[in-house]
Amino acid sequence: MPRAFVAGASGAVGESVVRHLLQSGWTVTASMHRRRPDVAARLRGAGAAIAMHDLDRDADWTASASDSDAWIFITRLERTMRALACAERLPPRIVAFSSNNVAVHPEAPAYRALAAAEAALRQRAPCAAILRPTMIYGDRRLSAVTRLLQLARWSPLLPLPGSGEALTQPVFADDLGRLAAGLAGSATAGVYAVGGPDVVSMRSFFAAIALAVGSSPLIAPTPPALLQAAAWLPFLAFSKAQAERTERDRIAAPQTPLPPELVPRTALRGGLQAHLAAVRGASGKAPALARRARRGSRRASRRSGSSLRCVHAEFRAGFSTQRLTRRNQQRGRARRPSRHR
Repeated sequence: MPRAFVAGASGAVGESVVRHLLQSGWTVTASMHRRRPDVAARLRGAGAAIAMHDLDRDADWTASASDSDAWIFITRLERTMRALACAERLPPRIVAFSSNNVAVHPEAPAYRALAAAEAALRQRAPCAAILRPTMIYGDRRLSAVTRLLQLARWSPLLPLPGSGEALTQPVFADDLGRLAAGLAGSATAGVYAVGGPDVVSMRSFFAAIALAVGSSPLIAPTPPALLQAAAWLPFLAFSKAQAERTERDRIAAPQTPLPPELVPRTALRGGLQAHLAAVRGASGKAPALARRARRGSRRASRRSGSSLRCVHAEFRAGFSTQRLTRRNQQRGRARRPSRHR
């Protein structure tokens, strides 16, 4: 029976990798950096051995991984390389994760460094399969889409980065986990760009977010400079590098061909419904992030500049009185005209 060591098993993709390996008959050691009792209980119940390791600070993980036939690292590639520097012997198969942004934004310093890490890994481990996923969604632990779903659910305004014309190709987390597990048993090395089956504009993606939660917020194109200025908001955290990519297509840039049986197949609509179900299942009543988003919106109206106020003014102008009345009626709070004596 083949053995696998999975680093980063507490995350959404890591947990999926472990489950797919177990289903394929592997013996798996699931390594975690953060203690997540719920994830550990699920994986232990499925048959995995749980281990706690800090890949940045010690080499203890090598003892747990020494007899494995494959190592799968769902960690930042720089951290993966630091961990591999502690290993005297490499297994026949290594699967590591990078980012599709290496091809989308190659001139950015962060992605130049990531490309250099990929080259170093291929030199150190010619057997390695490097995955370059696009935007990952499908689990509440994937915070970018979780925040968007919660914001669309609770806010009447959904800020759209840039014009919304750039293309994106989100990939479902479980599809990515199945792919990584499948490549662990394959003899094919290479660099694999991974995206989902649907290629949509960012505006269409935000519309799909709103459709998934059953709301109709105003999707407002927002200049990147404004998003950077509002980066202090918990639901609009936006780095300079992200702002620079708002008008670039972020679809999978083909590299090594994917095995046909492992190509991601989960459609965006179904994947977003699964993501939303996971968020609702873990949130109880009003999600904490949603409460933070509402507080952030109130702070924004007081602290932000004139550009942000213009966006809110655009929202108020576009949000019809008829729609407000319908929403109030649904809530049982229809307003009645005041009577003056």
